[in-house]
Amino acid sequence: MGSEELGMGRIILLGCIATVLGGGIATAQVGDDTENTVGWANETELSLAITEGNSNTDSFAFKNSLKRSWKHSRLNLLFDGMRTNNADDRFLLIDPGQVFLPGEQPNLVATEVITPSKDPDAEKYFFEGRFTKKRLSGTRSWNTGGSWDRNEDAGILNRYIVFGGMGNHWIDGPKFNLETSYGLSYTDREEEAPDPEKEQEFLGFRLTADFDYLVRPTTTLSYDFTGNLNFEDRSDYSIDTAASVSVAMSRRVSLKASIQLLNNNEPALEDVDVIALVTLTDPDGTPGTGDEFFETVAGAGPDVFEITIREGQARKSSHDTVVRTSLVIRF
Repeated sequence: MGSEELGMGRIILLGCIATVLGGGIATAQVGDDTENTVGWANETELSLAITEGNSNTDSFAFKNSLKRSWKHSRLNLLFDGMRTNNADDRFLLIDPGQVFLPGEQPNLVATEVITPSKDPDAEKYFFEGRFTKKRLSGTRSWNTGGSWDRNEDAGILNRYIVFGGMGNHWIDGPKFNLETSYGLSYTDREEEAPDPEKEQEFLGFRLTADFDYLVRPTTTLSYDFTGNLNFEDRSDYSIDTAASVSVAMSRRVSLKASIQLLNNNEPALEDVDVIALVTLTDPDGTPGTGDEFFETVAGAGPDVFEITIREGQARKSSHDTVVRTSLVIRF
């Protein structure tokens, strides 16, 4: 995909987000922000884990959901980011200045313990803006918005999606809330390695579902589902689903445990080494006569060597699972 095509995808996404924000402002100006205004609501999730000593890692997750509600409309802005830094194992570095011949072992008396610095090991970011206009007829609504996400471990460098469609508010009560939407989407994606079997841009079908259930005054169960399907290649689809339970500690603070399942049915390609496990066979038993040859074997052993033949490509895993415990702060 060329830079001009990626630039067009970014322009479309920015235009859609501007439309979302403009729609929210316009709705407020029409008059919904008078007696019918519900107002702003913000929910922030924080998760942090740090280890120092024998292991040297840190993991940070931040999720923020900002909502602006009116009587018949709603604006949602969501950001979800996670980053893990990890350090390689420590090693002993031989002091400089030692001289030794090929095949010999250097003197290991003068060594220094080296602790490598932490480098990014996993990064995942997601942003979505969505505007929903409710109750066109009974429980029906329409929505429009856009999203951007990056998941380098899954081979996704940039994925832009703009969408629009219809929806239904099946249940909207103090304890139950069930909302679904369905419509068209346009996807523009940039992956780690070019993939001749996949379209970088496509028109598709998008389906979402959001469910909340207040089990007790302090306990809430939630479930979210988002699916995006390529019209031209129905095996090319992605699913993002998450389930969580939240327990309120006070009016503004709660603890939350969640599990998120990500599926890209046609995952991205990655460059990998092609490796052979071999044994050396010498038919006449005399080294250097030129009749020696390698034979590949199934597993490791005392006479087995590992040889890198060349570089190839393999598909990444189609599934990712994220389990998270978070402190939730509501404003």
